[in-house]
Amino acid sequence: MVVTVPEQLDAASLERFARDLEVREGAVVLEGGPSTFCLGLSLAGEPDASMIDAFVRCIMAIRCGPPVVAFVAGAARGGGVGLAAAADRVIAGPDATFALTEAWFGLLPGAILPLLAERIRPAELRWLAMSGRTLSAGRAHEVGLVDVLGDRDAVDACLAELRRACPEAVVDLKRSTAPIEAVRLGAASTLERFGRPGVRDRIARFLDGEAPWA
Repeated sequence: MVVTVPEQLDAASLERFARDLEVREGAVVLEGGPSTFCLGLSLAGEPDASMIDAFVRCIMAIRCGPPVVAFVAGAARGGGVGLAAAADRVIAGPDATFALTEAWFGLLPGAILPLLAERIRPAELRWLAMSGRTLSAGRAHEVGLVDVLGDRDAVDACLAELRRACPEAVVDLKRSTAPIEAVRLGAASTLERFGRPGVRDRIARFLDGEAPWA
């Protein structure tokens, strides 16, 4: 089953995405568009608890449910990187790029840090979150964010490796190793920071076409 990742994560798209993930019974392939996998949480409007809760629902459905393979063909930013990292296998095409840009706006990638920490060594992860630097597919593979460099055919090869696994055992294994509480605490931190005046100012300036970090 292919589930399309929204290009931008707002309240409505997150709710639809969460429902699509929660109703599935078998393995899932996450795909975005040809140039954009997911650009993360929308900065427009005023993010509230229901929006952040829906994002956590998506993360938990990926991390704690049936097998998930993420195929990233384009840009993944912020929360979009976290959605990919929550998958059991991340496959990146040659044009895939990854960046954690939350700190540019005074935010933290709180909800997704525990998932990224499962893949990337702490010092490297800290620097990526501090700098917002963009990783190519190759570099993302080197640091552990990406598991396989390849095209869409690599997805089927990954899923074929699971053909002998008991589905119930797979779900139990994923749930028993998921950093559920850490994700929820990180999400609460993200929501709190959205309400800070300095953060709202940086976001407003960015939406007006300025570079608030200049």
